[in-house]
Amino acid sequence: MTRGLNRVQMGLTEEMVEAYGDTIWDLSHNIQVRIGDPVRDLDWDQIEAQRDGAGLADIQIAERIGLTREQVTHIRLLLEHRKFQRHHYHRLYELGGGRRFRAERFVPVERRAGLDEQAMALRAALKFDPGEADRHIRTGRWGAATPAKRLRALAEEMGGGLALHDNGQTLDWSAALEQALSLASGLEERGVGRGDVIAIDDPRPSSLLLVYAAASLSSAVLCPLPEDLSRETLGRCLERVSARALIARRSEAPSIETVCPIGELFGLIERTWDGDAVASDPLAILFAGLDGEMPRAIVHNAHTLLAGNDWMSARFGLSAEDRIAIASNDPVHGVIACNLALASGAALCDTESGATVAVGGGLPGARLTLAADAGCRVLIAPETQIALAASPESPEALAPAPGVSLRLATDDGEITGGEGEGELELRGPNLAPSYLDDDAANRSGFTGDRWWRTGIRARIDAAGTAALLGNA
Repeated sequence: MTRGLNRVQMGLTEEMVEAYGDTIWDLSHNIQVRIGDPVRDLDWDQIEAQRDGAGLADIQIAERIGLTREQVTHIRLLLEHRKFQRHHYHRLYELGGGRRFRAERFVPVERRAGLDEQAMALRAALKFDPGEADRHIRTGRWGAATPAKRLRALAEEMGGGLALHDNGQTLDWSAALEQALSLASGLEERGVGRGDVIAIDDPRPSSLLLVYAAASLSSAVLCPLPEDLSRETLGRCLERVSARALIARRSEAPSIETVCPIGELFGLIERTWDGDAVASDPLAILFAGLDGEMPRAIVHNAHTLLAGNDWMSARFGLSAEDRIAIASNDPVHGVIACNLALASGAALCDTESGATVAVGGGLPGARLTLAADAGCRVLIAPETQIALAASPESPEALAPAPGVSLRLATDDGEITGGEGEGELELRGPNLAPSYLDDDAANRSGFTGDRWWRTGIRARIDAAGTAALLGNA
C-alpha cells in the first residue's frame, strides 16, 4: 500500500515523476485499446495478445520498467489526481477494486525508514528527459534488469561455470552469488543499506564484482575509486558523496563510519534475500576529473549502466569461454568489465590469469583490447560507459550503441546531425543526465536540450560511424 507513505520513504523524487510519468500513464488502465471483443468471446489467446492495450496493473508496470510497485502507484495516482481532479481518489483506490488486505504483507508506516537527504539528492540527479525515458522503455533498452538479477540468472543457468579467477582463487557463479549475498548481509548488520554509498578502492576483480552485486542486492550505491588516490583526494571524494563505508586495501584511510577490507564484512545470510534494488534506483557514482581540484560526480542507475551491454557483448564476440581482465586503474573500466561479464557469462580475472579480453589497456596474448588507443577502439567515459564501439574487423570505425544518437557542433556554432566534422555530442540510454550538485559542470557539459558535449573532435560518415580525431 502507498497510503501513509511519503516520497522519502518510497525513494521517489519529482524528477522521477517527470521522467516516468507519461510512460506509466500510457501503460496503465487509464488508456485502454481493445480490438474486437475477446472478453465476450472468451478468446483467451487474444486477451493475452492484447494485454498491453488493455492496460497493465501497477505491479506489471513496475516489473517492466524497473521501479517499485509503490513508486508506480504513487506516480499514477498523482497523475490521475491532477488530470481528473479527484481529491479523494487515493482513499477510494485503497478501499475498492476487490483488493484483499493481507496482514503478513503490510508494513506499518512507522516502520518504513525513509532515505536521508543525500540519498534523495542522488535520486534527484537522475533527471532524465521524459521523452527520452519513454523511448528507451518502449524500445526495451531500459527494463527491470539489475546486476543482482543478472548474477542470479547466471547462478541458475550456469552455476558451476567460472565467474572469477583472481590471485589463484576461483569462484563459480553460484558461489559468487552466495558471497555477494553474504556481503550484503554483513553490510546490513553494520547499518549500511538502502540509499547508502559504499566506496571501494580495492581494484581486484573479485572485490569489485562482489561489492557491485551486493550494492544491487541491498539498494545501496557503489562508488569505485582508484587505489592510488592521495589521502586528501580520497577524503574529498568520500565527503562529496557522503560515503557510509569504505572497502579499502590501504591501512590508512580517512575516518568514516566503516573502513575495512572486504574480508571483514561478510555476514550470515539469515533469511531469503528480498531487498534487491529496482533498476531506477541510484546504483553507482563514477568520478571524472580526479586529477583536478573539483572532481565531477556522475550518478548512474541500472538503466544507464546496463543499456547496450548485450549488444556490446555480441559485437565483441564474448562468451562464457572468455576471461576479462581490468587492465587499468580507472574504476570506469572496472565497472564496464563487470557489466560485460554479467552480460556474457565470461569470467573476470586478474592480469596474470590468461585474459582473452583486456578492458582499459593491452595485455600480451589477449585477443581483444577495449581501449581508445589500441585494439578494438571504443569511446569510454564516466558519463556514458561505452557509447561507441568498433568491430574487431574495423577498429577505426566506431558505431553508436543501440539508441545512442550522435551530432556535431561545428566551429561556427552550427549543429548538424549528418555527415561532417566537429565536436561530438551524444545522448542515449546509457548517458547519465547530470553531474551531482554541480551547476557549472552541468552548464558546460550538457546542452540546453540535454545532449552531452564529449569534448572530442570527430568525423561522421554517411553510414553514421564516427572516427575520433582528438580533443576538440
